[in-house]
Amino acid sequence: MEPTRRSWSQVWSAAGALVLAAVIVVGAAGAPAAGAAPRAGASPESGESPDPAPAPDPASTPEATSEPEPEPESEPTSEPAPAPDPTAAPGPTPQPAPTSSPDVLPDAPRAPSAPDGSDSAEEPPVPEADASARQAAGPSAVVPTVSRLSGPDRYATSAAASRAGFPNGAATVLIASGSAPVDGVIAAGLSAGLRAPLLLVGHTVVPDVVAAEIARLAPASIVVIGGEPSVSAAVLDRLRAFTPDVQRFGGASRFETSLLALRTATSPLPTVYIAGGLGLIDAPFASVAAAATGGGALLVDERSSAVDAPTLDALRAVGATSVVIVGGTGGIGPGFEQSLRDGGFAVSRRAGVDRYDTAILMSREGPATRQRAIVANSASSPDVAVAAALAAASGQPLLYAIEPCVPDPVAAHLASVGWPITAVGGPEWLGAVVPVNRSCSAERQQRQSALEAALRGTLSAYNNGAGFSVSVREVGGLGQYVQIGGGVRREPASMIKLFAAWAVGRIIDEGRAHWGTRLPSGVSLADCVHVMIHASDNYCHTDIVHWIGIGELNRMIAAAGFCCTTYGNVNPPTSVLYAGNRTTTDDLVHLLTRLHNGTALSKANGDHILGLMKAQVFRTRLASGIPPGVGQASKPGALWLTSGLLQADSAIVWGPKTTYIVSVIGDQGPPQEALRRVSRTVYEHFHGPFGAAAVYPVEQTYAPWPIQLLNGPNGSPIGYAPTGALIQVLDAQRVWYSVRYGGRDVWTHFTNLRNR
Repeated sequence: MEPTRRSWSQVWSAAGALVLAAVIVVGAAGAPAAGAAPRAGASPESGESPDPAPAPDPASTPEATSEPEPEPESEPTSEPAPAPDPTAAPGPTPQPAPTSSPDVLPDAPRAPSAPDGSDSAEEPPVPEADASARQAAGPSAVVPTVSRLSGPDRYATSAAASRAGFPNGAATVLIASGSAPVDGVIAAGLSAGLRAPLLLVGHTVVPDVVAAEIARLAPASIVVIGGEPSVSAAVLDRLRAFTPDVQRFGGASRFETSLLALRTATSPLPTVYIAGGLGLIDAPFASVAAAATGGGALLVDERSSAVDAPTLDALRAVGATSVVIVGGTGGIGPGFEQSLRDGGFAVSRRAGVDRYDTAILMSREGPATRQRAIVANSASSPDVAVAAALAAASGQPLLYAIEPCVPDPVAAHLASVGWPITAVGGPEWLGAVVPVNRSCSAERQQRQSALEAALRGTLSAYNNGAGFSVSVREVGGLGQYVQIGGGVRREPASMIKLFAAWAVGRIIDEGRAHWGTRLPSGVSLADCVHVMIHASDNYCHTDIVHWIGIGELNRMIAAAGFCCTTYGNVNPPTSVLYAGNRTTTDDLVHLLTRLHNGTALSKANGDHILGLMKAQVFRTRLASGIPPGVGQASKPGALWLTSGLLQADSAIVWGPKTTYIVSVIGDQGPPQEALRRVSRTVYEHFHGPFGAAAVYPVEQTYAPWPIQLLNGPNGSPIGYAPTGALIQVLDAQRVWYSVRYGGRDVWTHFTNLRNR
């Protein structure tokens, strides 16, 4: 049976004077969750070669990329789903796993600017550390000297950090679940006062590597942070093999526990650092800064508009006269800040334009004698917890980086103070150039040069690269941008239909029409946009362009910032297929970037167009140059010119490491293979080499029920295709699809088909 939990005062009495007050999360109820022209309607996109020539393909050109928007300083953090437990000692070592599984990597940082609601450039003085307040039982942590601390998984990474920080053992060891990062981040706040390393365990097992490290440390006591849902009683029983003094604690909520911890301080705490308790970005900085200055740390509910009475009482009880809020007003708001002032405290705020800038501000909290920066990727919460514990215990600053590089402001700061880096986490989270403090600007330039060289090498195999435009933009990450002829205006073939679809969405957003609006042909806007993208129908494209008006459409395109895209002038009802339309791959990448980011249209209409691009059936170009299973949304095009069959495609690719957008036009008769090669080149630049590329079936659709087959658009019935029949889409004439089934070219209504 698990023993009764100790009170905080009992723990402090046993482990020594604890300076840092930090939240300890317990998984208890009440804790907040955080040639020859084809017929008018022919679509060369189908991949079949229109007579008389064989079908060739195009390539893409990138467009200039802007830096991504800064991320909020305080982010709600939900408890993660538990990861599979590692193998318990004395079994085999846990299976390698990434240190964490974030949805997305942080964006490349922007140059600092004044944060909303932040203090002026003149910062309040940094409190000095109280040496007497830092006395605690057991050996002190040492400053690590290695450039990286990592292992094959999060458990091994925590053990590596423990060995580096506590080579002579430790009287106390902190334990938290590797599957509940918030527990680990909070536990980091105890590391300095208890002079204790943080080790991570599974829900029901102690990994071999962690068991070995506990044995080496030979602690007198072990403190487990987190309730039964995070760390089971079986783990506590296993830990008692190392010492009988194994205790678990926490309060009813993270905020209550934080107040209790703050009140246990045995000497006055003139300065207390406050951070929001729902996020995992600012909280580690509060704990590390408190450790460096001999202050206290307190986590509060950033949803509150004002400080509550228990928090005021706790601050007064520890002798606090100054409160430092960590993070911008997107976390702890101005009302809460003012209520602290009304309570009699001197209040300042440390907030940068993003988490990286805030990290720099917080790294200045502490003595000038610090020697090394402890760096983690804020997207990997287990690594952040381990890094924060190591930084707090060893008295070193904590900073953030991203996988490919060190954000420019952080790199410049580290260079100016001369701190070397100890990176906490594997290369999947902090790449090889992070420990040597390579800035993102330098790394971006190097990678862009490498991508441009690779693309030129790929294109050189096709007509020596003549007649190609290619634009590539990385969305997020480093924001890489490469273009080869990206500003050259070329015939875009059916890719220009993306601008027509966008214009319809804009008109609907402005309330000038709705998806049910009927065009003169009698087809609704919804159906026309669907077939125009899904099967690249030229008839609906012409209907839409003339419905809007070519002059008005060109005005809309220019006003939206697409500088180089125009429709040629033809009178209705003439097809716009050979109207002399022009665009650039830069403009196409710009459009897809805005659709991806949700800035081109309302979310509903933007998502609708992206959904059609994901579902479109002609995927033999860019979509066939990436690995199977990788998400993509694309719109190809092909058109006979005097120089041959133009090939083109534009796509958004959601890769496992990063998202990018690529657009290619080849107007000197390249094969489709050229576009596939370009696609592979770009993908491998961002994600590394891969094997066989995705292959899509020739019969892209199937019959969900017995469907009627016709001898022409809205023609006479000539038979049925049974349920489940595989059907190839060849072309379209508004809502009627030209399909191939049973060796015959027939027609059916577009609603009779489903994508495979």
